[in-house]
Amino acid sequence: MPSEDEHARIDRYLLELHGPDPYSDVYSASETHREAHGADCEVYPSNPLKARLLGTLVRTAASRRILEIGGGLGYSALWLANGAGTAASVETIDRFPEHVALIEEYAQRFGLSDRVNAIEGEGDEVLRQLQGRYDFIHDDGWFGKEPSYLDRMIELLRPGGTLAISNWFLIEQSIVPEPDKDWSRFAGPDWRQTIRAYAETLASRSDLDVSFIPRPWLALAVRKP
Repeated sequence: MPSEDEHARIDRYLLELHGPDPYSDVYSASETHREAHGADCEVYPSNPLKARLLGTLVRTAASRRILEIGGGLGYSALWLANGAGTAASVETIDRFPEHVALIEEYAQRFGLSDRVNAIEGEGDEVLRQLQGRYDFIHDDGWFGKEPSYLDRMIELLRPGGTLAISNWFLIEQSIVPEPDKDWSRFAGPDWRQTIRAYAETLASRSDLDVSFIPRPWLALAVRKP
């Protein structure tokens, strides 16, 4: 099995195949912002390979109405908007007003403000207020256990629509004997059990067809008719 350094080398090679990342400044700014914002800040941008994959997925599925939970500073929202094209709309939710303002600023800078709508609020509350169905939902908000908004999120996804769930690197961490770090600090003392329980819940749902994709880790599901 490749080491972390070898995985990083492979990732760099794959990214170099595509040339410069158009939104690399947003990725870098996200890292800087998290350190300055404080302990409660949850701006962990998607891996650049995953962000590019998300853009490809919405383009492949011809997704037009897209929802994201956990907007951060907008790195993955920009990739989603880019991939979906001019007729699409991306609604991205974040609980910090300063994040929402920065998402709007970056969308304006990259000429995507007509496609990206940043919504301030907690995921649970915002999802209850949304109307209609979405073609594609990216959940980058959960961490460590099944989110309380799971059922509502799936209700908002149209039959045949795609659900992409980030942060599944944690399933690998829950299986290996020596994780990279003490995840209990971030995901609670029972993090191994709660992560696996969520994976089992997703895999057993009769209304979803689910696959788990390793490195970059992603759960990908289609809502069954």
